Amino acid sequence: MLRKTLTLALAVAALAVAPSADAKSPWTPYHSQDFVDAAGTVCPFELAGHIVSDKERYRTTAYFPDGSPRYQEFTGQLIIRYTNTATGESVVRNLTGRGDFEYFADGGFTLYDKGGHFGAGLHPGDDPGAGYYVVTGHGWAVHGDADGHYTLIEGHGTIENLCLTLG
Repeated sequence: MLRKTLTLALAVAALAVAPSADAKSPWTPYHSQDFVDAAGTVCPFELAGHIVSDKERYRTTAYFPDGSPRYQEFTGQLIIRYTNTATGESVVRNLTGRGDFEYFADGGFTLYDKGGHFGAGLHPGDDPGAGYYVVTGHGWAVHGDADGHYTLIEGHGTIENLCLTLG
């Protein structure tokens, strides 16, 4: 399966991890990874993301009968430096917030923004089209079909396409 970049204030998308049995807290630390999106996959130029600060955590609140996560909450601080590697121009964005993942039996998911910020790298053919979108506010969502098609669902707040900002 082709994995698309979907960086979220609360996690990197579609990761389903069960908490350890010996955990004293229902919350598990999560650490996003640096990434590089090749030119033409998200932006017309190569876009790199470097994690500046990461204090994310998640907890699983419901499971499928097979034990895999059905619902997960993600929260915490995430700050990323985004760089157009062709020009060296960069910006730092605060993606701190809270979001809930709902995973579906067919392999799809929906991330529901519960307030704050998140970023989503969408590819050609996704809705509303290729770009790296940073949103703030509440009520936004990202739906990922099992076939890898992503849809950014509008909420309340602002949206910035970093491909335009850094292009």
